[in-house]
Amino acid sequence: MLPHSIGRPARYRLAMHLIGVASAARVFASTPSKVPFYVAAGLLAAWAVLAAAIGLARPHFPGSSGRMRLVMVTSALLVAATVVTAVTTASTPRASTVGSSGAAPPSSTLAPSSTLALAADPTGKLAYDTRAAVVKGGRVAIRFTNRSPLPHNVTVAAGGRIVAATSTIQSGVATLAAQLPPGDYAFYCSVDAHRQAGMQGTLTVR
Repeated sequence: MLPHSIGRPARYRLAMHLIGVASAARVFASTPSKVPFYVAAGLLAAWAVLAAAIGLARPHFPGSSGRMRLVMVTSALLVAATVVTAVTTASTPRASTVGSSGAAPPSSTLAPSSTLALAADPTGKLAYDTRAAVVKGGRVAIRFTNRSPLPHNVTVAAGGRIVAATSTIQSGVATLAAQLPPGDYAFYCSVDAHRQAGMQGTLTVR
């Protein structure tokens, strides 16, 4: 046990102080800085480890109230030196930039998928609302709206090979997800002779 000159409250304060010193060393060591700070933080951490090791090896450490005050003063000085060097040598973090403008690109440019939105002529004419479309390669969502009195669909083909096709609908909406690598495609309605009548277009996947 420690001498009676160091009561239980004093021993508790000393133990808590050493724990605080070690915690401070970890906190300050995580702060970006230069050489002076690293030196101060290293001394602080080494002192905390040394004091804790001596305390474990020598039950009577520090042995008197005067020595306890010396330990606490030394610890306080090292903590103060670490704080001062951290403040004086810390550099201001640089703001991260994306591209030449320094601004992050809009979320739309980061989206991994695109949408091919097509609609049949609502008057019954065998045609879509567009004859050319461009989407990004990858997972493409196909949304087809048919408000005409005739049944239609959207079929996507590459070089004569069908790669995707919505269901045939009348007065409704059909959706489909397809994996489309970059290339040139054709989209058309495969119902009867609708394609031959002009219900078709070109799709460019980039």
